[in-house]
Amino acid sequence: MTKRRLTEAEKAFAAKRAEVLDRVDAAYVASAPFVFADRITVTAALSRIELFKKIQDIPGAIIECGVYKANSLMLYMHLSTILEPYAINRSIVGFDTFSGFTGIDPEHDPSDINTSMFSDTDMSLIEQMIEANDLVRPVNRIPRCELVKGDIARTAPEFVKTRPDLVVAMLILDTDLYESTKVALETFLPYMPKGAVVVLDEVAYRNFPGETKALREVLDLNKVELKRLPFDAAAGYFHV
Repeated sequence: MTKRRLTEAEKAFAAKRAEVLDRVDAAYVASAPFVFADRITVTAALSRIELFKKIQDIPGAIIECGVYKANSLMLYMHLSTILEPYAINRSIVGFDTFSGFTGIDPEHDPSDINTSMFSDTDMSLIEQMIEANDLVRPVNRIPRCELVKGDIARTAPEFVKTRPDLVVAMLILDTDLYESTKVALETFLPYMPKGAVVVLDEVAYRNFPGETKALREVLDLNKVELKRLPFDAAAGYFHV
């Protein structure tokens, strides 16, 4: 969420929440996250849970392109740990620059975004929490979750060369941008078996049209059964 178009009510909510957060420490927030979560965060969590159910019987990786602060990525790690603790053939891989929008295409991406957006993240913090969760995860000698830093247009094609075992059960496209979305589709679709799921976080959304343009250029939409979750504002998905 770029927070470019917040309503007055959303601004008031943010201000009130900030007042409350000033009264508590980080441990309190971590132990009761839904006290402080907003509607968008809870909706995203519900979407991820529903989407995870669709690939539980499909082996392979969950690839997330666009990690930001890793809330969704870590949710998938928790879901996998809880619901399929011994699935040693499930990996969760997050791709991000961890430095904001670095691949903006002036022709296909919005003119009112900039490279500083989504730069307020910390890859080392996320890695520490992956390591912490590995301490209590079954079969923790086999890695479950990893991060890949850099521009997806370059890192994704390089990544697949290093993983001869790669099968992709779910591809999540959440970079918001044209080029990275297109490269991710072109790179990972050949590794997706029938029934696997592709998720587009801003499909058919005029404020980020690059994602949909990339989809149309890679696939024939007449041959894709594109669906949406009824409670999610802009996300869509289809089965391969």
